[in-house]
Amino acid sequence: MRHMKLKLGIFVLMFVTCSSTVVFASASESMGTLAALPPTGDCTGIVSAQTGEPLIGATVRVKDTNQGVITDIDGKFTITGVKIGATLQISYVGYKTQEVEYKGSPLNVIMVEDNVLEEVVVIGYGVSQKRTKVTNSIAKVSDEALSVGAHANPAQALAGAVAGVKVDVSTGSPAATPSITIRGGSNYDGGSNEPLVIVDGVIRSSLSDINANDIESMDILKDAGATALYGARAGNGVILITTKKGKSGSARVDLNMKVGLNYYDNGYTMCTDEDYLYYYRLALQNCEWTLPGGKYASSYNSMLYGTNQPGGIGRTELDDNQSYNILRKTDSNAYLLEKGWKEMLDPVSDNYILYKNIDPLEMNGRTPYITQDYNIGISGGNDRGQYYAGLGYYDADGVIKNTFYKRYSFAFTGSYKLSKWLESNSVFNFTRANWLNDDPMLSTTYFLNRGLGYKFVRYYTEDGTPLYGTGNPTYNVNVNQGNFDRDYQSDKFSMTQSLTATIIPGLTVKGSMSWFYNEEFDESFNRAYVSNNTGALDPTGNSGVNRTYNTSAQFLRYLDETYNVVANFNRTFVDAHTVNVMVGSELYKRRYRGFSASGYGAPTGDFQDLGLTQNDADVQSRSTDSWHNKEALLSYFARAEYDYKNKYLLAATFRRDGYSRLVNNKWGNFPGVSAGWVFTEEDFWKNWNMEWVNYGKLRGSFGLNATINSNYLGYYTLQGAYSAYMYNGNYGYRISSLPNPDLKWERTRTGEVGLDLGFLGNRFNLGLTYYNRLTMDKYSSLSLPQTTGFSSVTYNNGSYRNQGLEIDFNSTLLRIRDFSWTFNLNATYNKNTIVALPENGLPNNRQGGTEVYTGNGTETYYIGGYQEGQSPGSIIGYGVVKMVRTQSEIDALGDYIDIGGSYGVGVYATEAGRQRLLKLGYTNNVQLMPGDFVYEDRNGDNKVEAQDRKVLGNLIPKWTGGFNTTLKWKNLQLYARFDMGFGFQVYESNVAFWLGEGQGAMAFNDAIRDTWTPDNPNAEYPRMVFASQYGTDNYIRTNSFFTQNGNYLACRELQLSYTLPTDICKKFFCQGMTVSITGQNLGYIKSCTIPLPDNTTYTSGNTAGNGGTYNVPRTLLFGLNVSF
Repeated sequence: MRHMKLKLGIFVLMFVTCSSTVVFASASESMGTLAALPPTGDCTGIVSAQTGEPLIGATVRVKDTNQGVITDIDGKFTITGVKIGATLQISYVGYKTQEVEYKGSPLNVIMVEDNVLEEVVVIGYGVSQKRTKVTNSIAKVSDEALSVGAHANPAQALAGAVAGVKVDVSTGSPAATPSITIRGGSNYDGGSNEPLVIVDGVIRSSLSDINANDIESMDILKDAGATALYGARAGNGVILITTKKGKSGSARVDLNMKVGLNYYDNGYTMCTDEDYLYYYRLALQNCEWTLPGGKYASSYNSMLYGTNQPGGIGRTELDDNQSYNILRKTDSNAYLLEKGWKEMLDPVSDNYILYKNIDPLEMNGRTPYITQDYNIGISGGNDRGQYYAGLGYYDADGVIKNTFYKRYSFAFTGSYKLSKWLESNSVFNFTRANWLNDDPMLSTTYFLNRGLGYKFVRYYTEDGTPLYGTGNPTYNVNVNQGNFDRDYQSDKFSMTQSLTATIIPGLTVKGSMSWFYNEEFDESFNRAYVSNNTGALDPTGNSGVNRTYNTSAQFLRYLDETYNVVANFNRTFVDAHTVNVMVGSELYKRRYRGFSASGYGAPTGDFQDLGLTQNDADVQSRSTDSWHNKEALLSYFARAEYDYKNKYLLAATFRRDGYSRLVNNKWGNFPGVSAGWVFTEEDFWKNWNMEWVNYGKLRGSFGLNATINSNYLGYYTLQGAYSAYMYNGNYGYRISSLPNPDLKWERTRTGEVGLDLGFLGNRFNLGLTYYNRLTMDKYSSLSLPQTTGFSSVTYNNGSYRNQGLEIDFNSTLLRIRDFSWTFNLNATYNKNTIVALPENGLPNNRQGGTEVYTGNGTETYYIGGYQEGQSPGSIIGYGVVKMVRTQSEIDALGDYIDIGGSYGVGVYATEAGRQRLLKLGYTNNVQLMPGDFVYEDRNGDNKVEAQDRKVLGNLIPKWTGGFNTTLKWKNLQLYARFDMGFGFQVYESNVAFWLGEGQGAMAFNDAIRDTWTPDNPNAEYPRMVFASQYGTDNYIRTNSFFTQNGNYLACRELQLSYTLPTDICKKFFCQGMTVSITGQNLGYIKSCTIPLPDNTTYTSGNTAGNGGTYNVPRTLLFGLNVSF
């Protein structure tokens, strides 16, 4: 009943909001009819830039009416029936909106460019400021970044868009949530803490399920001087999103449609069927540890002549349970050559091999797969009230059949003046999302990494009957259509209601109430489903069909409430001294509840009700669980700004937070201060005659805030966690984790200095910022003696520093008649350093790490892991000296031995080396062969061992950034956006796994043709053998050969758009129409061979087969924007 009342209240409030807007608009229009009507006429004119170039497609509207047109190819316009004295509003992208009065004569409107220094940024709590007066690092995301492509999550559009903001788009799943790291993050792993996200005053856990089309502006607060206003939650930065609002004037309808074709590319060219059989079987033949006498000799026949292996030719007849289409040719099976099979001579025998390959992606995937994005926005208003309503539908298929992400969104904003001194603003957003990331029987990332290159999988019989496949990762998703019910759904409601009272001119008080209701319901049910080929051929039989009828459901509910009151005072004294003061208080509360249940053993698969599952004395199939959590944050904050003649700028911020998750240290104080000096306003600068530098500002800031690290600090971590326990026949509770009531805030202290410059009338703008951020009192786990009954306790001990340089460059390279060209670039250098770790008595308070030789005899030290004074992210492995290509090179190695392989095998070069291994106790030994690697011996004892490893590189880029450029000629526009990363290394684990046959690999890429053989002694890659890790281990162990330079430049978007002329638009009864074609995620210019250089999954060949990367697809997007 309470929830019914809540929903009813939300509806009533929305109804009242909408009704009020309509009432005020209608009242205003009715009153206008009572006044005497002034004379009217045809208003004509021309709109041009300061260069004299006519502006094509500029919007000209009569204020507070529905009259409006778009300028033609000569920049001219005509509006009929315009009243003398009416105000015209003229707007054009890249220029300031102007208002002019119509006096009955033709108008000549000169538009002024709207450059970066003139833009307005949001500081917080509804307060905005011109960039020229900002003393902090606040970045505004461009409109193009958010609107050009089609994105399920707005974070996907931020890659390379803002200096100091690193966005990792690590998967091409349509429901992907990219990770966002601002200025290196605050965790030792290089940054996994997300920034604080606030949408219209509502705190969100991420940017998921937000419709980018509803976003009016996105501002990113980076330095502590700015983020201190948000205190305890802002240590990793703040993203402020303001959704669209109505504007005074006639009603406007905007329709936006995008349809995209997605093409998946795994990033490699896989080898041919013939190459696979040739090299796979030779790899077994040439592998000394699988030959007679070798430790793994038993694998020889089972692999070469296996009856259920992709390269084994033990079968001569097809069998229903056969997993692969491969046979040894005989007269009785030669008929298969007429059914699409092929043949080739076995490279290791006189047999002929019959084979037939079926592309796994053709069976399980979609090419192309579709993305659809439709939005409609309605806006308007007058001097009493404005409104905006948006409706959106986003539907994106995944590359695997039946996977998808869908989003339905509705947004409404209404603002209206209740009186001369009181204004109301209402914001309501609703989003429903449904998704399926994986087929219930197939891991998408596993399939796309390992399964995509499998050869000869038998997906169907010769008569076309679907078969099961081989299981994950080459299971056939078509064989169980309709046998799995999956329903994953989330509903998110957010609502903000505020009242702003103007007490006296310059003094306002604003009260806001925000609610964010987020619920998720997940339900799954397995009907009878096929589990092998026998079941696929007889799905009604008893063999190969699973009939456990598992069913489960989970319900999650979050309710976040935010209440704040903010007073703002703004006044300028004697035309020189401007003061802005903000004072406020805020209360945030969250209640999180959930319930889950599961069961199995229902009589049939017709109903998924949990109550029908078996649950008796013999079988206890059901399980249930529930959880209940609460938290609250109470805050007081203030901000004061002082501006003297736009020359000297000063700002100070203070916030005090109290948090329910902490116990003895609930309260924290978070101050921030910043200052700026616009030196180009000084007389001495003007006397220097440096007019080409028209704007210059030095600024600096210092502040303190905190992070809420939920990895360590749960809802009740410091109160103690308890679990149910049976002891001596009595059932009760016991404490399961030791609380630390003295735990303090994890604080972040940031200082920065910056320089902002404008050149040639702000045609070029340059921003330079140096920052130094120290995260203190980091949460760590302190190990405890076993006698305490606990393994560890969370406490404060650790510091982490990020420092770097941000560069922003914005320019109008060219603007002449009919043509303009803009170029914007950002770049960030960042270095992360561990300053302090928990005291553990080890050098540098080391956690983990690898012991290696220093190069001075047997002296060792530790590299990698976490150590004070070092940067995280190191790749540790063996240096490759060379590939030996002849026997004489091997003989020259003397008693060289290698005991550093993945599985403890001893490798020797000559008999002297073998004897040396035997003395050391190694009995499983293999000899170095031509085509093998020789590894670096760092202490000079001619023995390669674990201590001979070294740092091969670092996974974290030193430089990140991006650039975009726009070229416009008349109505035609070309836009391109790129992001980049430099100064880091990646690891090619995929090729290492494939060519090393790490798990008896079922696939190779085309690099197989460039492996060492006697006929190819100058090959790039080592010789290929079966299961390299059991021998000389050229591929599986981490080494420098597969460590590559990760530098990349990625083309994220390339769009060509055309705005139709006014006369054509009139034929479609619209005011404007733009058609576009966009290429999204078109590819990389890179130094490495891995598909996503900004996402290294593994740093050895030993684990690459267990996961992989779901690459971002290339997308061809067709768009249409229409305005009415």
